[in-house]
Amino acid sequence: MHTITMSGRPCQLFLRVLNFRNNMNLTKAFLPFLFVIILGIGCLASDSFEPSYAKAKVLSTSTTSQDSQQVTVKVLSGKFKNKIIAIEHLPSSGMMGANMFLKAGDKVMLYVDENPSEAESPDGRPLFNIADYSRSSPLYWLAFFYALLLIVIGGLKGIRALISLVITIALIFLVLFPLTLWGFNPLLVAIMISGIVSLISFRIIGGKIIKSVSAAIGTLAGVAMAGLIAFLVGKMIHLTGLSSEESRILLYSMELKINYQGLLFGSILIGALGAVMDVGMSIASTIDEVSKVHPEANFKNLYKAGMNVGRDVMGTMSNTLILAYTGSSLPLLLLMVANNVSFAKMINLEMIAAEIVRALAGSIGLVLCIPITATVAALLHHKKGGT
Repeated sequence: MHTITMSGRPCQLFLRVLNFRNNMNLTKAFLPFLFVIILGIGCLASDSFEPSYAKAKVLSTSTTSQDSQQVTVKVLSGKFKNKIIAIEHLPSSGMMGANMFLKAGDKVMLYVDENPSEAESPDGRPLFNIADYSRSSPLYWLAFFYALLLIVIGGLKGIRALISLVITIALIFLVLFPLTLWGFNPLLVAIMISGIVSLISFRIIGGKIIKSVSAAIGTLAGVAMAGLIAFLVGKMIHLTGLSSEESRILLYSMELKINYQGLLFGSILIGALGAVMDVGMSIASTIDEVSKVHPEANFKNLYKAGMNVGRDVMGTMSNTLILAYTGSSLPLLLLMVANNVSFAKMINLEMIAAEIVRALAGSIGLVLCIPITATVAALLHHKKGGT
């Protein structure tokens, strides 16, 4: 009888992924859950795209006038796939300030009106209009490249991180959004999602060990403090959650009965979660490694090691959320500066105040996560060593 052997890092990695020898219970627990999530995402994706839109490729263009193009396209998806269509396109119909001049090879999205009025189409034929560029393919390749980097560089832990990311996105789209639309308080739902994401992510990435437990406890405490601070300060300064254009569209155009203040506070929690999880795992991993190298280390030594690393991390991570939110608000801030809006006026605008609360509350939660995680991790490792 011949024995087939497999050698090399890729083969070993493949076997580890298939077997999960040290995490068989984890695999059994999460495989059905992942299947349901992937199925749910597929259903959500298929239902979220209206059949009135189709992807197409521009075959040729010709300029009929200064403000018009005659465009020939081939439909790539939907009911009219492979159909060749000539469309009169107005480049100025693009986004404000940007003319959409098309050339052969461009991928576009078509709006298809299958039931036009008699005035629009006397013979009843469907009407096709170019709505926008098709941007999905490069985005899919970008996501694929990110997933590939996770797997190549991170190995098994990269695969676990990818699974954790899929679960996080699925919980947001399949739980947070539907429950919010059904009238549940977005803040309470965000708290629940944050807890579930933290526990599942650390369990998958770190395993059932002290490191994961302490990181999860520190993260939950930090996020809870961020949410509490955002809630209290938001109430004090009368934030309504309607400062953004998107919120006003939800309220006035779609007439959705949503707790917009809770939606604002919930978004602060979700926005801070990733950074707080990063800090929590960094501190817990440090103390875990110190405990392995120096089993004789007591609570004070472990706590001090965690806090030393935490202070270094805090020096860089304290800017993370503030810079992220500032970067997303650059056009708004530039508009204020260009119009010479005074600082007193600017800081009292709700849209600015909301972003300040968002950045500072998340950063405070991030900083508080450090001593909490260090305390819990040092205490658990000290007790483990003592026993």
